[in-house]
Amino acid sequence: MKRFFALFFICSIFFLIPFSVSATMIRLTINYNRGEEKGEQYRVDIRDGYWNFPVLNVPKGKEKEQYSVVIEGYKPSAEAKKEKLELTGAEFSRRKILFPKNGTLIIENNEKLPRKITIAQEGAEPVSIEIQPQSSVEHLFNESGDYTVTDESFPWNVSTVKVLETTYVWRVKEGSNNKDIPDIAPGSYSLKIYYGTNSIYTEDFMVVQNAAQSFIYKIDKGRVVNLNSFSTSMD
Repeated sequence: MKRFFALFFICSIFFLIPFSVSATMIRLTINYNRGEEKGEQYRVDIRDGYWNFPVLNVPKGKEKEQYSVVIEGYKPSAEAKKEKLELTGAEFSRRKILFPKNGTLIIENNEKLPRKITIAQEGAEPVSIEIQPQSSVEHLFNESGDYTVTDESFPWNVSTVKVLETTYVWRVKEGSNNKDIPDIAPGSYSLKIYYGTNSIYTEDFMVVQNAAQSFIYKIDKGRVVNLNSFSTSMD
């Protein structure tokens, strides 16, 4: 009988104590100030029939490619990621596109004539697609790797697509960006920031059980600035 009451008492305490709810999460904050496109200075000679003016430091355009955040080691449920590539005249709207695995590229033909494009990956058979005037097609990238999208009418018009093995890519927009990731498991991860398809920043970090952690960055003039209090590594 004493053993029964002792067991009953222990079980009662066990059920009365509330289970702790895991608060393991990370919060990403990125403030992005859109800067000028990086590139070497080039010279333009202006000729009007009488004079020849060498012009240096030609003003650069604003950054065209997107910044993206990738957390290597984080494997959330796959989400349908779509990006648009517009074809106007002899130019694609974007030159470098980063995708998670199983991302879909929407290629839009803004012209009044049909256009053909080729999607190629080294070691694989190229795919040729015809896009009717003022319409679009979709292409699914279900294998990781580097791809080229070429305009068959203007072979120099090429866009590069990099497909990562990860299923998570977070796009950074101009201004303030905030993202909560509540379902990340404790462990070691690498956070990478890409500009287009180029990795420009890397930081290794640990996720602690039942802890909320914040990571704050600033992207200004093409540079990633870490505003956290702990040390980081950069590529």
